[in-house]
Amino acid sequence: MTKAVTTALASLAVLTQVALAIIVAIALLSLVFEPARRLLVEIRDTLLGGELWAAWAFALVATLGSLYFSQVANFVPCELCWFQRIAMYPMVIVLLVSALRGNIRVGVQYSFLFPIIGILISIYHVYIEENPSAAPKACNVGGASCVTKWIDKFGYITIPVLAGTAFAAIIVLLVMAWSRREPAATR
Repeated sequence: MTKAVTTALASLAVLTQVALAIIVAIALLSLVFEPARRLLVEIRDTLLGGELWAAWAFALVATLGSLYFSQVANFVPCELCWFQRIAMYPMVIVLLVSALRGNIRVGVQYSFLFPIIGILISIYHVYIEENPSAAPKACNVGGASCVTKWIDKFGYITIPVLAGTAFAAIIVLLVMAWSRREPAATR
């Protein structure tokens, strides 16, 4: 079962990475070309105001995936995995409440720092996995080593890559949600 779960999550991550690369490329082109700007707005409008719900879904899947890995597959989380979890888990609640209330401003303001911090930790974790000699001593204390690759799918998808992909998707969705918000009332 663990093989099927890791393959499904890795496949979802690859599809998400492709979509994110396309959106980022269009966003960069939109800085120069008006048609790209219109296409970016169309992509956002395709979500029909569901950016917070989509961000919540990514946070939920990432949270459930991390719980599956530690509680069912018995993968012992390392110190950096715990920090990534600390950045991911609160977003499940914050984004759900914000989506239920339809409050983009609160959803983005209260959750935007979490995926930024989380993706930075994920990037560092991938660096440590690829350069084990750079791992700090704290990565070997009280649990799994930060260089342990519990999964390795498609030659590059590891647990921190899965987390980083979710963080990146949440960042893009929050930016799209923010671009849709109503301007603050002037007094």
